[in-house]
Amino acid sequence: MVLFTDRLAPSLVVIGLVLTLAGCGQAQMVVDQAGAVAKKAAETATKDAATAAVSTAATSALTSAGISLVSSPDCKSKFSLNAAAVTATGDVTCVGRTTESKAVRITFTGTLSTSACEGPLTIVVEDRAPIVVKTLKNCSIKQLVGGSSQGSQS
Repeated sequence: MVLFTDRLAPSLVVIGLVLTLAGCGQAQMVVDQAGAVAKKAAETATKDAATAAVSTAATSALTSAGISLVSSPDCKSKFSLNAAAVTATGDVTCVGRTTESKAVRITFTGTLSTSACEGPLTIVVEDRAPIVVKTLKNCSIKQLVGGSSQGSQS
């Protein structure tokens, strides 16, 4: 019996080591998946917040120019997050229609950081000169994702 146990002990150690390593691999896979989910959530929150800020800033600029939209502009955004630099670079494109049935195209291309939204906001209304807002005030990743998005013209 002692001989059987002595032969079995190394096998049990190897099996235990394999199971432990498999568990570590699975744990790492769970950590990696959680990281990917967190990154996707951050990207989605940033895109949604940036879209809301651009929509708000554009609506404000149009109102200042005496132009009203039928409804909020329909916007799409595309951003790449740089977690190390805490920035997001990309663009927001919106389309809408004025109460006079004129087409409106809104674009923002730039970088969102913890302190600012850098890049121009351009609004083109059919048959009018473009409206260009050089910077979006009160706009940053921290403010946008934190829930206090406010876009305004400069």
